[in-house]
Amino acid sequence: MNDLATIRERTPDARRAQIGRAKRARTRKELVSAAFNVFAEKGFDAPVVADFIAASGVSRGTFYNYFQTREEILAAVADELAREINASILPVLADLSDPAELAAAALRCFIGMAASDPIRGAILVRMIPIVGGPLNEQMRRHALAMFTEGVESGRFKIVSIQAAHDIGLGMVAMVVRTILSKKHVPANYTQISVAMYLRSLGIRAQEAERIASMPLDIPSFSVDATPSGGRKPLFSAGR
Repeated sequence: MNDLATIRERTPDARRAQIGRAKRARTRKELVSAAFNVFAEKGFDAPVVADFIAASGVSRGTFYNYFQTREEILAAVADELAREINASILPVLADLSDPAELAAAALRCFIGMAASDPIRGAILVRMIPIVGGPLNEQMRRHALAMFTEGVESGRFKIVSIQAAHDIGLGMVAMVVRTILSKKHVPANYTQISVAMYLRSLGIRAQEAERIASMPLDIPSFSVDATPSGGRKPLFSAGR
């Protein structure tokens, strides 16, 4: 009975802690969503911490409970975008098993999604060299598993997984940047770039071109323009 009484006494504290965690997560989401809108409106270099505080409606102290710098909140925005990309890309990859096809599909989907929204694409391109790798842990795990399988199966003939990984990231960042800059490029510019990357992994030219051009349902970010001309929050309702 004493043990039962102790459990009952502790339940309110546990519940309060759960509510506190949920509130903290909700506040963080609101801050990240507000920061996305600030970056969308003012670009990357102009905003200061005061802009994020004003957009979110929180106090300065509350803001600093979650983020210390402008770069930290930009990284959080990029992480959320990466999560959105992961959620959209993984179903496309579900039926693929060949590491080369997985690599090509993942790259084409990432480039396609990033290029489908200038604001989101610019944030992702800006963050890739800053974080020096995948934009979040889930992306890192998937990339490592894909490269490891490709090497162990003999599909990829590479000396260094890290080097192959870095070259791929650099290619993605520059292709998205080129597309967003409205430079004159062929309609199949992404496929050309991905085919060239596959060749660097040891895939023969003709096969690389075939894989990079295989039919693929490229996802895109949801349209986020509001009737008033603004932008919807980065987080969808109910998330």
